[in-house]
Amino acid sequence: MDLISHSLFLSESLQSFKVTASLFPSSRHLASALLRPIDFARCGRIVELGTGTGPVTSEILRRMRPDAVLYAIDVNPAFVAHVSKKLSDHRLMPLVGRAEDLGKILDRLGVPKVDAIVSSLGLSVMEDPQRRAIIGQASKCLQPYGLMSQFQYLHAGGDPSWLRNVGLPHFSAEQFLKQYFRSVHTERVFRNLPPARVFICRH
Repeated sequence: MDLISHSLFLSESLQSFKVTASLFPSSRHLASALLRPIDFARCGRIVELGTGTGPVTSEILRRMRPDAVLYAIDVNPAFVAHVSKKLSDHRLMPLVGRAEDLGKILDRLGVPKVDAIVSSLGLSVMEDPQRRAIIGQASKCLQPYGLMSQFQYLHAGGDPSWLRNVGLPHFSAEQFLKQYFRSVHTERVFRNLPPARVFICRH
């Protein structure tokens, strides 16, 4: 990642850690794990939730069909402006918006369903109603054959007593996601800071 992107991510994260849930952008190894299960030849419409400074965005664009569209959504206008300037691609539609409003955002664009959703949102640091609204929207907006890839840092699923001792919340992403998706497969990615776990969710 370039120095400007890294500096922006760090400065914005320090100001609003509760939103970004990280001080470090996703590594290419994490991006690869998030995107590997997606059949890009079949995907015409893709949503990215939590675009940040665009490390995953650029990898999605690299794999996408020439006629596909990527709706890259982030609540932070500084990130959206940065990605708009950094990634000049006619297939990219950067949008300022909240993930829990995904259905309304797509309705305004005339998009009934999407083929894949890639999420870098920090579910573990959210209040339960917010993450339920987000994943509920994601599930409803996916095509029946579509999939959602989501990552969380490994500490989020760790031992509750250990997490309490260092002030971190305990949250089982796998159990939570299984309430909305029939199939949830996981993969650990150690070559990321911090190490993460990717969840591949299908109806």
